[in-house]
Amino acid sequence: MSEEKKYLGSLFGVINYTKIEDLDKFVNEMKRDHALYCLIQAVNYAYSQNIFSMDESEVVSKSIRILSSPPKEEESNLQDPEIYKA
Repeated sequence: MSEEKKYLGSLFGVINYTKIEDLDKFVNEMKRDHALYCLIQAVNYAYSQNIFSMDESEVVSKSIRILSSPPKEEESNLQDPEIYKA
């Protein structure tokens, strides 16, 4: 019989930790890959909670697909698009 672990907390429903020290270590030692993973999980969690409008969901979904796939060679030479802030 295995003992079920008791989690102190869960981030976005997928990243569990048993001690606050583990969370501190995760945050303090975070690398780019972990940061990208966390952002994608946070957005997925927000979407599952109906946080976004339909238009926002479309933009977020496309953004995740782009960030989750390896960059194409021609994309590295493109300039950033103009973005208008609300």
